[in-house]
Amino acid sequence: MSNPINYKQRDLGGLIQIVFIRTPKDKREALARIGKQTDNFFRKHGVSKYVYRLNLRENTMDFVNISKIISANEDEDVNLEILSYRDAEHVEQVMKAMKSDKKANEWYKESMEIITPGSIVFGDFSGIKENP
Repeated sequence: MSNPINYKQRDLGGLIQIVFIRTPKDKREALARIGKQTDNFFRKHGVSKYVYRLNLRENTMDFVNISKIISANEDEDVNLEILSYRDAEHVEQVMKAMKSDKKANEWYKESMEIITPGSIVFGDFSGIKENP
């Protein structure tokens, strides 16, 4: 029997990279412009990219809001980026392509000037396999 959660994991890919980024709210447009440019790069290399902005910052019941964990100030946005890869080898291939791409390096430098220094939190995650 197929589990709907695992079905969604297959749609995302074998490995996802989750990235939390803090940025000044007044830099939204600049970051969005860079994001649109990088979308094409990732798509060209077979990576699905999803970007979200945190809405609420209040804790709920026993749950601590992510804005508290990564120490976001009120004048900062908390953005979540999800990158979906086939596997770890695919990540390596894309990173290699990015390092050798002049435009990608320019976008990286531009984004690092916008992002709050020291605020990037990330992790690579693989799907959890069901026990037979």
